[in-house]
Amino acid sequence: MKKLISVTMILVTVFALMIPAFASADKYEGKDMWVNCADGKTLNLREEPRAGSRIILRLECGTKVHVDYSCGNGWVAVSDYRFSGYVQAKFLVANKPGRFEITERDDNFVSADYYVSAKALNKKSDRSVGLRVKPNKTSKAVRILVAGDLLHVTAKGKVWSKVVDLQTGLTGYVANEYLQKI
Repeated sequence: MKKLISVTMILVTVFALMIPAFASADKYEGKDMWVNCADGKTLNLREEPRAGSRIILRLECGTKVHVDYSCGNGWVAVSDYRFSGYVQAKFLVANKPGRFEITERDDNFVSADYYVSAKALNKKSDRSVGLRVKPNKTSKAVRILVAGDLLHVTAKGKVWSKVVDLQTGLTGYVANEYLQKI
């Protein structure tokens, strides 16, 4: 009798531990999601749902994918009209990341050497954007710029520029949209 109770308790415990895994598996299934990797890295689309599997394609941040089904262990099957394969679900988000939310990759920057001034956020204020540690709007701001602050651009990317603040000597990143050549 004790053995039967022990076996029953073990089975109940194992089943109870599996419920969250089954619940999270359905979280993404059948939905359109977007790729959002840290530091602007690409997401590996793999042939099989495991880290050592062959890479089919590298998906850029902001790429829309359709989640076909969950494979367990944090992997999902994804597809669109060009590809199908497997990715880690932790790099998918429900809403398309904004233009300044994706961190620009280091290899997107080209050397530059010119001066700019910071633009105001809007017509009602002379406040500008933050001088950020990384090229990403969620990155820590080391200083809030004021319209007219002078900056030296040392590298330019598609969306961000690496700059030196001439007032403080701090190096950081500012979105190109808020810079004006002088």
